[in-house]
Amino acid sequence: MSDLRVTAAGVTFPNPILVGSASASMDAVGVQKGINGGAGGVIVKSLFGERGKLGRDFPRPRFKLYDYKNYPGYPQQLPHAFTLNSLEECSHFGYREYMEDINRAKDAVGDRGIVMASLSGATLEEWEEMCGYVNETAADWVELNVSCPFAADMGIKMGAGAVDVTAEIVKTCKRALTIPFSVKISPQTNDQAAVALACQEAGAPCVNISARFSGFDIDIDQARPIGPGAQGGWGGPYLIGYGLKNAALTARKVSIPIIAGLGVWDWKDVIKYTMVGATLVQSGVGIMLKGYDVAQKWAQSIEAWLDAKGYRSLDEIRGIALPNILTTAEVERVPENVYAKVDYEKCTRCGVCKRSCFYDAIAMTKVGAVVNENKCDGCGMCVEVCPADAASMSRPQGKRRRDV
Repeated sequence: MSDLRVTAAGVTFPNPILVGSASASMDAVGVQKGINGGAGGVIVKSLFGERGKLGRDFPRPRFKLYDYKNYPGYPQQLPHAFTLNSLEECSHFGYREYMEDINRAKDAVGDRGIVMASLSGATLEEWEEMCGYVNETAADWVELNVSCPFAADMGIKMGAGAVDVTAEIVKTCKRALTIPFSVKISPQTNDQAAVALACQEAGAPCVNISARFSGFDIDIDQARPIGPGAQGGWGGPYLIGYGLKNAALTARKVSIPIIAGLGVWDWKDVIKYTMVGATLVQSGVGIMLKGYDVAQKWAQSIEAWLDAKGYRSLDEIRGIALPNILTTAEVERVPENVYAKVDYEKCTRCGVCKRSCFYDAIAMTKVGAVVNENKCDGCGMCVEVCPADAASMSRPQGKRRRDV
């Protein structure tokens, strides 16, 4: 049977699944539910420094889901792509309350899981002060949150607005901390991998790659942002491609463990992130919308998949997708004999493929859609839009470097 245990910065986790820092981990009760639900660790909702204490008072309501409830079959069937927008800032606790709650959480879960505090300061002095407080707790780990997508909108230098001083924050906290830590890097920078490398050089034992962006939607009747009226965290499963890309880029640059997590909605997403170099994988929206117990289901599915493939541990698949990821310059271009073809037994003559063909290569006939191979560019759009899965390509496109 495969072993799901992973080790990062000297700390061994029962499995790689983490409950991300959010409302689901706002206090010791949430932490206990996360570990009881099967997660290997829980990142507690971030403590902001005193300059950011405005975030301790939550807007209500603060969550907005787009393209979620209107999915066919909901709630039995859940969508694979949707958006969560929320103005979810920090823990409602002050310094002492937060530390007391961390101790309650650790007392409750014991050795069954890893309790990970999370801090975010606006000055180096705040960072150092909070590190001193967390040193006195039973926390197994602390996340340095230099990622909150909208904290800087408060008018202070923290979260995504402090990316340029991330290395200095790492140096300050490394001197102050007596427990293992990771650095949560904002995706709102043009090169997360470069920031991760700077963190490693500053002494960070682990980095956390990818989190939500900031953004908003507009109510056109009121001419204002939907919800509380300001920017919020903007994310969801549709962003997993961005997260995987940055995890892969970072894995090629650093030698320290990576915590990844953006768009994690399924057990296969944990495997995907592991294959591009992650050691631990966190989920926020997945836990919040599917429930704490989904972590155990994911762990069981990962274990079953590893067993079926003949792998003994996650170490054997970590990073194995990296050699297969091409640069755009390496992608095979203008290959010959690539064109669309149609299975007339499946074709319903709906005309959707013709509507989306930019090359006028499809004609609708009594037998179905007919493709003119001389006009067809091989772009594959008809395959993607065909509701009956009647269209396919004449041969697979792209290079493969190795099989998994």
